[in-house]
Amino acid sequence: MADRTLSDIAKKLKSIDVAMLITKTGSEGAIAARPMSNNKDVSAEDGTTYHFATDDGRIDDDLKASDQCGATYSSGEFYCAVQGTGKLHRDRATLEKHWVPDLEKWFEKGLDTEGLILIEVSPARIDWWEGREEGEITP
Repeated sequence: MADRTLSDIAKKLKSIDVAMLITKTGSEGAIAARPMSNNKDVSAEDGTTYHFATDDGRIDDDLKASDQCGATYSSGEFYCAVQGTGKLHRDRATLEKHWVPDLEKWFEKGLDTEGLILIEVSPARIDWWEGREEGEITP
């Protein structure tokens, strides 16, 4: 096991734009995954990530039914699996705090996009691998 701090891992996650965000879905609790950008918005203190979406897809229903979620990241020889909880935000002040101009390519009306939501993923466990090194962090 290698020694990496949560800040080290958060820095890596910040450099990887797209993660596969995973939720439980449907009454049977099947697994659903979809690519989501973290917009380089990763807390070095606790590894929390933030992802914008709209509420017209399945992800908001999934997180309302079960807040358990995860995200996987990879870049080169670095792989990471985050397990934790997801929280939906709809209030304008929180959306503004995490908005970056690059998001306008996905959300043409910016913060005024109908149904815009912010998904906050708070990790309970982070497992990572890089080359022959590996580790686990529980924030």
